Amino acid sequence: MHDAAQTPFIDPDSDYPCCWFCPALRFPRVGFLVADRPSRHWPFDASDGFRYTVADRVPVCVHPGRVGLEPERKAPPPADEPPPADEPPTDFEPAPRHRRWWRRE
Repeated sequence: MHDAAQTPFIDPDSDYPCCWFCPALRFPRVGFLVADRPSRHWPFDASDGFRYTVADRVPVCVHPGRVGLEPERKAPPPADEPPPADEPPTDFEPAPRHRRWWRRE
């Protein structure tokens, strides 16, 4: 019986721009998830320095561009995030402009 460990997704000796604590350096591709950004749904664990999903503690990478993968999980937008720029606000009133009515000489 041969119990060889699977190789990590990214070789630690390569010049790949991933973080030194990225799960891609520790696990094969099936061993971690890729998220679009940090979120409270996959918080940072200060005890070991990695991010995990809350429900089942699966390691999460939050820099998909650095590991060359598409994100599998999307973080919900923050509640206080303004609406996207292409949608005008519904109750928008332009702020009054302050003008100088005197002239400098």
